[in-house]
Amino acid sequence: MARRTVTVRPHALALGATIAIALTACSRGGDAPRAGSGPGGGDATPGGGASADGGAVALPDGAAPSEDGGKPRSDGGPDPVFASKLYVLPQTPFAVTKIGDAVEALLAATPSLAHVIVFVHGRACGGGGEPGKSLGSVVPELESDYAAGVVMFHWPGSDDGCPLGFPEDQARAAGPALRTMVERLDEHLATHPATRAKIKLALLTHSMGNIVLEAALASKTGLAPAVFATAILNSSATAAAGHAPWLARLDFATNVYVTVNSGDNVLLAAGAGRGARLGRDLGTETLTARAAYVDFSAANVNHQYYVSSGQKGAHMRDFYRDALQGRVYDLAGSTAITKRTVRDGATVYTFDGK
Repeated sequence: MARRTVTVRPHALALGATIAIALTACSRGGDAPRAGSGPGGGDATPGGGASADGGAVALPDGAAPSEDGGKPRSDGGPDPVFASKLYVLPQTPFAVTKIGDAVEALLAATPSLAHVIVFVHGRACGGGGEPGKSLGSVVPELESDYAAGVVMFHWPGSDDGCPLGFPEDQARAAGPALRTMVERLDEHLATHPATRAKIKLALLTHSMGNIVLEAALASKTGLAPAVFATAILNSSATAAAGHAPWLARLDFATNVYVTVNSGDNVLLAAGAGRGARLGRDLGTETLTARAAYVDFSAANVNHQYYVSSGQKGAHMRDFYRDALQGRVYDLAGSTAITKRTVRDGATVYTFDGK
């Protein structure tokens, strides 16, 4: 798919510079955060970014990072250490348990920021692999398209078996890390009411990133229902069959959307020998009222349509702008909807493609 040139938003440059200043300013070896070695490098995390005046942002609980990259828990034990990592532009890594620090670093670099997207990428064939593939292309485009800061959740093994592989086991293995990230985000928002009031958070899971989400939802989390204003399961590579039970357990987002596109050739290939993929064909499968199903088939797009370069039509763009900025899109009243099909207590909304 052809890609348009995007400009990295100023906060990405400011974030890299201020974190570097914060790291070099730490002179006490025992208290200083360890700098990461770049994409995929070690468990080191910056000490929460930097404030607008260049000083280090304090950790949520005021403690220095533990040696394994996780903050101490209230019970005195360390947080788990995961192979998955979080990244913000330009290529700054954070431990999964440091999601609060990643969000605060974005806010420190751009104090006017009002929208943050937590993005779980899909399969990583081409583009040099993840996390560089998305950090060099779609993450800057997400930030530009939606006036948002982005925290990317990276799961290892997403490039295994390229070009024909389907690394489902690797995606499922990252489920506990994603679940822990959401739990830590909920904790951070509970102790940082100013941050909760300032930003709207959206969760965007793309393609095989939805298998990570499925694995994270082995049971309900019991978290606040408004950790995220919006969750979008975009071009989901999960199986359509049997998706309703696990999706019904998504209890930490106010509005949940599943996008569907019968013209998605990537998911057509992914389903060969595995059964229909959720993001391509609902078939007669049982749906869940927990989500609104949004059918973009009439737009004649392919797979990566969460960014404007992969979209067609103003109506599709309007939907994504509202959803990824944490607003409610009026599916019930929108003139862009040509058909509303009610099934199993859920509604499938068919867009006109215009």
